[in-house]
Amino acid sequence: MADKDKPGAMSRSGYYDRSLQVAIYPHLKKALRCADASLPKIAVDAGCGVGRDVLFLVESGYRVHAFDANAEAIARLKDSAGDLVSTMLFPRVCSFENFEYPRSSLISACSSLFFCHPDAFPTAWEKMSQSLMKDGLFCGHFMGPNDSWASMGRGDLTVHSRNELEGLFAGNFDVLDVHEHDAEGRTLLGRTKRWHTYSVLARKSD
Repeated sequence: MADKDKPGAMSRSGYYDRSLQVAIYPHLKKALRCADASLPKIAVDAGCGVGRDVLFLVESGYRVHAFDANAEAIARLKDSAGDLVSTMLFPRVCSFENFEYPRSSLISACSSLFFCHPDAFPTAWEKMSQSLMKDGLFCGHFMGPNDSWASMGRGDLTVHSRNELEGLFAGNFDVLDVHEHDAEGRTLLGRTKRWHTYSVLARKSD
């Protein structure tokens, strides 16, 4: 959940506080229900923010490698996790493309992956895909072209059309579920915007 509202220093703490009050990412909960029980419980939370989903995964018995580009988010996650750090939780300040992804059975990227710079996205996606075990699960959000941030021409967001999204998963994944959200809404800081996102749950096929 790296910097979805691009909050300033004074508003960032409030943003993180609100993020902890949001429900667990639905596709992550579904992923745990359909996970292959024969695979080791090793997960990656990409763009983890202050760790709402991370702590849920740890409570579900997963060893979690989590990263976020913001140092404050990782510091707050470490404070929340306490003794779990370095035993069940391995948090780092890092970017999508520079993170060393461990072999894992689950990768979650809730509302974060579209903040990977377009120039870096191909490298990040290849590393994520290659690190996921056969029959492992990916769940995460992608930004669609109708999103108001996409139409601003910011240049720092990765945006996918439906066809591009399908091409991203073709060959290496079996897509289990896609939920498209295209509607007016609010950010965690209360700003009005149009959201256009795809939430994808997919199983690695090779």
